[in-house]
Amino acid sequence: MTKLVTWHIKNAKILDVFNLKFDDTELWINDNQILYRGKRSDLTAENTFDAGGGYIVPGLIDSHLHIESSLLTPSEFGKLVIPHGITRIFADPHEIASVAGVSGIQYMLEDAKQTPLNIHYMLPSSIPATPFEHAGATLHADALKPFYSVPEVNGLAEVMDFPAVANLDPDMLQKIKDAEDAGRHVDGHAAGLTPEQLAVYRNVGIDTDHESENAKEALERLNAGFSIFVREGTVERDEKAILPAITMANQSHFSFATDDKTANDIQSEGSIDYSVKLAIENGMDPAISFTIATYNAAQAHKLQNIGALTDGFVADLAVFDDLAHLETPKVMIGGHWYKDNQSIVTPLANQSLNFSLTKSDITLPLQSDKPAHIINITPHHITTEHTVEEVPVEQGLFVANKTFAKIVVAERYHNLGHGVGIIKGFNMRDGAIASTIAHDSHNVIIAGVNDDDMILAADMLHEIDGGQVVVNHGKITTLPLPIGGLMSDQPFENVIKTNQQLLQAFSEISDVPFDPFLTLSFMALPVIPSLKITDQGLFDFEKFDFITVQD
Repeated sequence: MTKLVTWHIKNAKILDVFNLKFDDTELWINDNQILYRGKRSDLTAENTFDAGGGYIVPGLIDSHLHIESSLLTPSEFGKLVIPHGITRIFADPHEIASVAGVSGIQYMLEDAKQTPLNIHYMLPSSIPATPFEHAGATLHADALKPFYSVPEVNGLAEVMDFPAVANLDPDMLQKIKDAEDAGRHVDGHAAGLTPEQLAVYRNVGIDTDHESENAKEALERLNAGFSIFVREGTVERDEKAILPAITMANQSHFSFATDDKTANDIQSEGSIDYSVKLAIENGMDPAISFTIATYNAAQAHKLQNIGALTDGFVADLAVFDDLAHLETPKVMIGGHWYKDNQSIVTPLANQSLNFSLTKSDITLPLQSDKPAHIINITPHHITTEHTVEEVPVEQGLFVANKTFAKIVVAERYHNLGHGVGIIKGFNMRDGAIASTIAHDSHNVIIAGVNDDDMILAADMLHEIDGGQVVVNHGKITTLPLPIGGLMSDQPFENVIKTNQQLLQAFSEISDVPFDPFLTLSFMALPVIPSLKITDQGLFDFEKFDFITVQD
């Protein structure tokens, strides 16, 4: 007796993630599930897809990211990444939760219902990330626990407050326990940790990490028993340095992640498809690279029947014409070929900015005969270098120039104050840039060489209800981000166009080869080495305490 199924896919080279090879074979799909891999005479299909000899891989999976870093809502993010072969992501809504708390998480869950992209949320573990900055919300274990009843919630996101774990903070340990009791797992954030400190994380059940910057760090995490997310984002360009650590023997412990990538970069170079392409270009066998991007990611996140193309697995897949270019795949999600969907952007509850800055607020008194502590940008990384250097001082005040810019972080929720410091690496000839994206508490962050333009940029953030601004001798270019000061309410095409205009405006005052806004945003993240600045002042990661600009 012949059984009728939904789809028959033939004439394809189909990835076998268990044996790391492509087979000339067929797929039989019924509804959202792969019924059988191979030839069958007792099956017939309502629809047939001839792959024309193309390559079929499981839908690509992003192991760790923040949707907010794309500047898009979840539904618009889906429209952007699905055409790149992405069918599933693991998102940490830490950014919007830092601004709006529980209502921010609920917003992300609700908006995600408008996209066929499978969005698994990892609950933000550290709101605020540390006690060294003021955020818009505080989330304790009891606020997070009810979310484990939501099927889309897959666990606890990157635990970035190492001291809380090491000191056995009751609330942090309860967050970890609640995730494990719910049958979920816990992601790590092990930036700058020693092997001894990695053991502290592993001993409480944290089992992944995405903060390796090179092969040595990746192997330290591997030896400690972590699943490793190889990160390649807009700023965090870590993949090429990590690839030498990956071998046939250990590849199953690696998957790919973008962490923070702008919509502009996703459109121009890709998402996880770019990670796959980069690995192949650097000598990795395509079957291994795609397996890392699919099955390995699903395994790291404890998902069953996801990430492979064989009997009983969910029918998520991408069809590529060839493996040389990885362009414009045809994508199936849950047994349905993807077609661009419509969505409606809804507002988030009012998150108006509440801060004030004047020129006198951002002056920086210094002694001319003493060096100053400087934040040095590391291009394409979120870490910084801490140096002590002589800087220009006139009449007892720091004077910014192309080498040394001024950087300010102002608390935006309750007007609690601001920190002022010096940063090197933006190479700004004139003007200022400002943003309401400042990881992880998302206060207002401004860098510039002209105080008038810095204050004008701050005022403009008020006017547009949050976003990103470039000011060049009074000439203003903006990208409004009215959803929490983090995300646009516009279609992704409009956001990309406006973002390009913003970057063009910045290119008129600087020629740095990296994204200035995402780089700027991480200058406020004190849980990343080595010197950062928050609304409370200059923070030394090594001392894990505040320092003054001059000793």
